[in-house]
Amino acid sequence: MNPTDLEKLLLEQIPITQSMQIKILQADLVNVELACPLEPNHNHVGMAFGGSLSNIMILAAYCRLFIMIGGYGHVLLKNSSMEFLKPVKEDLRAVSPRPDEISSYEFLKTYQKKNRAKIILTSEVRLLDGSIAARMTGEFV
Repeated sequence: MNPTDLEKLLLEQIPITQSMQIKILQADLVNVELACPLEPNHNHVGMAFGGSLSNIMILAAYCRLFIMIGGYGHVLLKNSSMEFLKPVKEDLRAVSPRPDEISSYEFLKTYQKKNRAKIILTSEVRLLDGSIAARMTGEFV
């Protein structure tokens, strides 16, 4: 599944992505990076709204998993934890790092055998200076 098709899927299947103005900058087996403007995602003091930060991190991990399963199947978040480390006063950018090889292998092996599996994925909101503003760890099924 290419980034254009994945972005179209998000915009059609997850309505909040339209309001957030989500864009997929990169989506492949190596890198997943999403972005959205600060303007529709700010709070009452002009910084990124915590809900928008949470959403973009969850969506980045969702895209990571959707790519891993080849664009077919259902992806659900079972549980997650969030850390908000720095205020975000710029456009939002989230990345979902590639999981380690053992986790990926075990997930895909189970998924291919049972058509369902679970995996722990992470995402981060990174600022333009490269620092991490927020972090999410989630169990996806």
